[in-house]
Amino acid sequence: MSSEYPIITWKELIKHFKRSSLWVVIEGMVYDVTTYLDKHPGGEEILRKCGAMDATEQFLEYNHSNYARSILISRVVGQLTNEPQPENYFQLLKQRIQRNPYKEITWEELASHNTKDDAWIVIKDDVYDVTEFLDHHPGGMKLLLDKAGDDASEVFQRINHSQKAYQIMCELQVGVIIGIKPSRKQKQVPYNYVLIIFIIIVFFLLVYLFLL
Repeated sequence: MSSEYPIITWKELIKHFKRSSLWVVIEGMVYDVTTYLDKHPGGEEILRKCGAMDATEQFLEYNHSNYARSILISRVVGQLTNEPQPENYFQLLKQRIQRNPYKEITWEELASHNTKDDAWIVIKDDVYDVTEFLDHHPGGMKLLLDKAGDDASEVFQRINHSQKAYQIMCELQVGVIIGIKPSRKQKQVPYNYVLIIFIIIVFFLLVYLFLL
C-alpha cells in the first residue's frame, strides 16, 4: 500500500455507509463508490451491503476486469489505517444503519447525551447526534457542546445556515423530542446560610437597640 494516500481511520470510515456517501475497503484501500452505485454491473445492492466495511473477499470472488480495477483507481479516498478494527465496530455500524429519524426521545434521555463523546441537541423538536460533527462545526466545538443535551433552537435560528448545513442535519438526525421540557430548578440557598444571615441581622438589631 502506498503512503502517498491519506490515512482513513475506522472512526472516519464508519460515517460512510449511506447511499448518499458510500465507502468500501478493498485490499487495504478505501474507495468512494457513491456515484458508481447505479452503474455497477452487479447492481447497487451488493455495494450498499459492503458500505463502511472491508469488501475485499466479495471483490475477489469475481474475476474483475482491468477496466473494473481502473475505475477503482479513480475513486481512491485513502489508505485504511493499520490500527486493528474496533471490537464493537459492526455493532456501532448496525446501530447507525438502524437509526430511525422519527424515534421518540424524551427530554430525560436527551439530557444524558451531554458530553464530547456523546452529544445530542434539539433543533425545532428534531434531535441530532452531533458527536462526530463537533470537530467540523464552522462555529467551533464549544458552541455545540454548550447546548449538548439541551435545546439549541434559539442559538441555531440566530445564524443564517446554508443549504449544506441542512443536508448535514438530515444525516445526523436520530429522532424527535416528545413531552414537555422540564423547567430548570432554581438553586436554593442552603438552610445554614439563611440561618447565619438571620443571626447576623438579629445581632445588629440588638446592638442598635442597645445603643439607643
